[in-house]
Amino acid sequence: MHEEKVPIEIYRAAYDQAEQELRRLQNEFDQLCVRHQHVAKAVEVLRPKVHFEDHYATGNMSLKTRKAGLSVVTRLTVMEKPPEF
Repeated sequence: MHEEKVPIEIYRAAYDQAEQELRRLQNEFDQLCVRHQHVAKAVEVLRPKVHFEDHYATGNMSLKTRKAGLSVVTRLTVMEKPPEF
């Protein structure tokens, strides 16, 4: 069996690409956290105005937005009690 040596540049390129993808995912996660905080504040403000009752607080909702050839689907799941983080 003959083993070929793989040049270190290939490993470096794969590492750099993975690191770049990880940074992109972290940025998206951070943006989602900010969006989550905004939605939570909006729900807090609107709750008394729409007589929102906790025992009715279950269900799924989705909203599709299209802009510049891009479709974004936002899905919300409303639960009786928010998960603990």
